[in-house]
Amino acid sequence: DANGYRLPTEAEWEYAARGGEDYIYVGSNDLNEVGWYDENSGSKTHGVGQKKSNGYGLYDMSGNVLEWCFDSYDSSRRVRRGGSWRNDAYYCEVSCRDGNFPSRRYYGFGVRLFRSVPLRP
Repeated sequence: DANGYRLPTEAEWEYAARGGEDYIYVGSNDLNEVGWYDENSGSKTHGVGQKKSNGYGLYDMSGNVLEWCFDSYDSSRRVRRGGSWRNDAYYCEVSCRDGNFPSRRYYGFGVRLFRSVPLRP
């Protein structure tokens, strides 16, 4: 019911990440084409859009930074998706999920804000 920008639900995040395609990573089966991870990142984040986008034109949803979702992972942690520059390839797969405490801050965590669009009558 949010009328502004918000964290995506986990289902919304995965739908956007898949981009209407069926790849292991967001936009490709080759992570080097679409994401920054432990083997190619140089141990740092990178500016958005330097790698290939997915079918919806979205960048950096595999690797670069883990993205928070609105959903709970368990009773005290929130879902994160996408992997980061510090993770191995497994954590960058579209299907991979993990959780962490919402109060935890780290330079490998980020957000991708979504916005609800009102339905037309």
